[in-house]
Amino acid sequence: MIILGYIFTVINYAFYCASRFAPKKEQILFMNLISKIFTILGLYCLNSLSGAFSFSVTFFLILAAYIKERKKEKWTFLFIVFQLLYVAILISKFEGISSALIFTTSSISLFCVWWLPPQQMRFVGGLNSLLFLLYQISIKNWAGLIEILVFLSNLLAYIKYMKKEKA
Repeated sequence: MIILGYIFTVINYAFYCASRFAPKKEQILFMNLISKIFTILGLYCLNSLSGAFSFSVTFFLILAAYIKERKKEKWTFLFIVFQLLYVAILISKFEGISSALIFTTSSISLFCVWWLPPQQMRFVGGLNSLLFLLYQISIKNWAGLIEILVFLSNLLAYIKYMKKEKA
């Protein structure tokens, strides 16, 4: 199961890194939906139930954010519901520092996909990937060290679109 978890982790990262270079938020969110399916499968195979549950909530929140983005609505109440779900998961599945790290990164990700435009998502996402790297290390998901590529893809995409904004 561990090898399968690593394979799913690599697929997740491929989709996530590619999403950073999508120009529109809808495209970013759609690719993130695919990425999160593989994240959940990978974490489940690695026996990180708090991570798998957190990312299950993340999948549905990205789906809601995707719909919200397409409809051009705010849906503040739903944002609060998702944050409360993260708190409930943290309390019910607390396993130490790894649970605190996944809760923090999930909450920051929720904020990014719910409220921020793509360029700010890339910037905050890059910083958040450093916390997620610590989470991967805490659960000994060595394939998760690919998170360094997420940091770099966020940084490179941020620079790419920063140049386009100035042009």
